[in-house]
Amino acid sequence: MNDNLGALTAHYDRLRSQKFTVPGVTKSDGKPLVVYFDPPTNAQGQQIRQRAGTTDESKITLYTVIYLAKDENGKRMFEDDAATVQALTENVPGRTLAQIAGAIMRFSSEADLGNS
Repeated sequence: MNDNLGALTAHYDRLRSQKFTVPGVTKSDGKPLVVYFDPPTNAQGQQIRQRAGTTDESKITLYTVIYLAKDENGKRMFEDDAATVQALTENVPGRTLAQIAGAIMRFSSEADLGNS
């Protein structure tokens, strides 16, 4: 691996393990819902667009959350199955999904990085 490639991959490693507290959403234990994530790679972005099967932003938002939102242990929070897609589509406000996907897709300040 050349020095430039090494610098880029090391930079990505520093961007991992970020978190987003979903505004106004609490779990059954009363604690806020926190979504953990790594910034998406180009390969993940392509996978999400392919799974969405369209350029429709609402479907890309949905699959961004399904594929990239993780719990505190690094496990995907949501399964990619019909029940999850239906629940997230019909029972969760689009704004809430957009907030989660927006957090995953945004450029974070150094103070917000998980491994800085």
